[in-house]
Amino acid sequence: MNEMINRSNLKVLGTSSSLGGYFLEIKVTGECKFAGDVDCQSLSLTGQTAVSGSLRMEKLKMTGELSVKDRMEGGMLRGHGEVQAGSLSVEQLKFSGSLEVGGDCEAEELQVSGALQVKGLLSAETLQLTLYGPCSAAEVGGSNISVKRSKTKTLLHLGQGQDMVFTSGLIEGDDVELQNTHAGTVRGEKVIIGPGCVIQQVEYSDYLEIHKSATVIEQRKYVK
Repeated sequence: MNEMINRSNLKVLGTSSSLGGYFLEIKVTGECKFAGDVDCQSLSLTGQTAVSGSLRMEKLKMTGELSVKDRMEGGMLRGHGEVQAGSLSVEQLKFSGSLEVGGDCEAEELQVSGALQVKGLLSAETLQLTLYGPCSAAEVGGSNISVKRSKTKTLLHLGQGQDMVFTSGLIEGDDVELQNTHAGTVRGEKVIIGPGCVIQQVEYSDYLEIHKSATVIEQRKYVK
């Protein structure tokens, strides 16, 4: 954070709009539209917020809807509701609801329960996805990757049971554990293919376990 920049607090109650700019704390209760880029230390959101540029924050806590046209980046994102962003890069993401990213989505630690659509690469050191609806990412990369279907039927009516499938072209990690996943290639050191999976090809170096209800067309052990 550049200390030369003069930052102020912004509090929105009801419906408001702002040009954007540099802030310390932003608190929105209601609806706010930002016409440009927003750079803040913390953003607390209850309601609806739209940013027509990029959003940079140290921490974001939200209940409601947030849309960021361009890049969204920062430290921590927590909350529930709906998030739409051009691309997303944060250290920690703990979110339940609907997450849509037009480009890449990256985090050190990512926990999402709900419906997730990532048009580009979904990457995280630790990635935990709990399916409550249809989810997809073009590619997935990480160290520890876990995709599981929710034990209960629906969250916020996002999807019925039969739609709880995660779809990806390539999933690559060290430890990979999947349920209800349809993928082209899964590659890892230790790979567990659980119930409801349909995988074209699995490549593993140390350990492979395939559930009896899963379909794996081709499996191959490789030397690290």
